[in-house]
Amino acid sequence: MSEEHAIREFLQGRPTSQELRQWRETLEQRVRALRAEMAQAEPEAREALARRLAQLKKGIAGLREEEEITRFVEDSVRVTLAMGAAADLSGEDLE
Repeated sequence: MSEEHAIREFLQGRPTSQELRQWRETLEQRVRALRAEMAQAEPEAREALARRLAQLKKGIAGLREEEEITRFVEDSVRVTLAMGAAADLSGEDLE
């Protein structure tokens, strides 16, 4: 079983850390665009934009946390696979 396949299987359909990073970066781009829009917006529109900005920041924080957790899980799967491969090699040397 390939490393990537093992990680995908372990994640059980949840996104990878790379996918989460891409989503987070997309939201960060939206935040930058929204800030530029707020600078040009009429005062009455700024409140709604500020609420949207707060929602995006909350989403970014959640994605960042999930990305870090998922990266840890992926790294753990990689280490487990490497340890298994090393154990297999050690066992072969004994025979």
